[in-house]
Amino acid sequence: MNEKSKKYSLPPLFTSPHDLAGERTDSPILVAFSGGADSGALLHMAVNYGRAVGAQVYAAHVNHGIRGAEADRDELFCKNCCESYGIRLFLLKADLPAIAKERGLSVETAARDVRYEFFSEIMRENSIPILAVAHNADDNLETVLFNISRGAALGGVCGIPRTRDIDGGTIVRPILRMSRREILRYCEDNSIDFVTDSTNTDVEYTRNRIRNRIIPELKTICPDAEKAAARMSESLRQDALCLQSMAEWFLEEAREGYFVSCKMINGSPYAITTRALMMLYGEISGGGTLEYTHVEALMALSKKAEPHSSLNLPAGIRAVIEEGKIGFTRLPPPPKNTDLKKFSVVLSEGENRISQTDSEIIIEKTEKYKNIYKKSMNLYLDSAKIVGTAYARERRDGDKIRICNMSKSVKKLMCEKKIPQELRPRIPMICDDTGIVAIPFIGVRDGYAPKDGCDTAISIKFDPK
Repeated sequence: MNEKSKKYSLPPLFTSPHDLAGERTDSPILVAFSGGADSGALLHMAVNYGRAVGAQVYAAHVNHGIRGAEADRDELFCKNCCESYGIRLFLLKADLPAIAKERGLSVETAARDVRYEFFSEIMRENSIPILAVAHNADDNLETVLFNISRGAALGGVCGIPRTRDIDGGTIVRPILRMSRREILRYCEDNSIDFVTDSTNTDVEYTRNRIRNRIIPELKTICPDAEKAAARMSESLRQDALCLQSMAEWFLEEAREGYFVSCKMINGSPYAITTRALMMLYGEISGGGTLEYTHVEALMALSKKAEPHSSLNLPAGIRAVIEEGKIGFTRLPPPPKNTDLKKFSVVLSEGENRISQTDSEIIIEKTEKYKNIYKKSMNLYLDSAKIVGTAYARERRDGDKIRICNMSKSVKKLMCEKKIPQELRPRIPMICDDTGIVAIPFIGVRDGYAPKDGCDTAISIKFDPK
């Protein structure tokens, strides 16, 4: 138990938010407060800690408007709790389904974006440099397992970082080393009331399935699996920092602008050179990141070192081989179609004409399915999963779709699929009241594909004239 924990009567695994953020101990702290056990325990600790060190503590709560009376109950609970502590509560009421539809995102992704936009606004307007969130050791284990299932590299297996920059300050996770079991015990010992979100048991969400099905089975093998994962994550994070430092040193010695000698890339350790190339890409793209397939393609391009060969990457960047060097250049921006108009066409069975893009969407009942992730104008949906009205609209800035447990931008997916520039403005976004559910040439949103024996399956054919 460290000295601060003893002095402030806090759990030994609680870490000072100021130490994590590198801020003065009188700097104010904002706590993300849902009303659940984790954030309830964190707020209790933060209030006691703040009083001891002379730091003002605030709380912020978002009512997402997707659980009706239960969400209103949580909001009232958070108000009463903050009143009992004598602290200010910042409150946001949001219409998440409408926001998700407007932005073309899943409700889950839109909810996260709205929360952090709200937190950042509070921090900027009130000069609060620290945002404390209640991620714990069990959350870290869930994240590690989720990332492993997606084939993540070292960064993904490092789990949840203890700090992260945010617009307005720094996100800190003071109870990341505590298990959920220890947090519940803390709540019991300190008579902390909390509310429970009924959607936490809905295994349609990937993380809930990991939490409620996979982790309990894992703990029959290793009862302290979350502690073991925390130790692994911390150890690997130190390894990752070391490799990152070596990659930075490599670039200092080897780079010429945005280019590096293919000979140096091919003759140096893979763990260093891949990071170096990703750093160069991040610089020229303004902070963009690359997927595993992109990195593998870059290394193959460097290995061949064929003069004037190239590779198109996301964010309008091209990797090229010139004079024995591999590097990055910007692609010229595609011509804008100023004549393209916004549209919204309600879809029904049969032919649906879209005059704005001179195209047609044909919807038919079907009993045959294809691999929806292949390039194709034909898509297959379970019509029973459609929420509200199905309609087609134009692509918009910021549009995203969730496929294969990943939420990715439509723009990025079109680049990955190598869809011709002249065709992209004409491809409709097929939506329901929750957002984008399917995109021709790209695929169908998670959870909307028909299963074997489905009697509500439909085929959708996009036909550009």
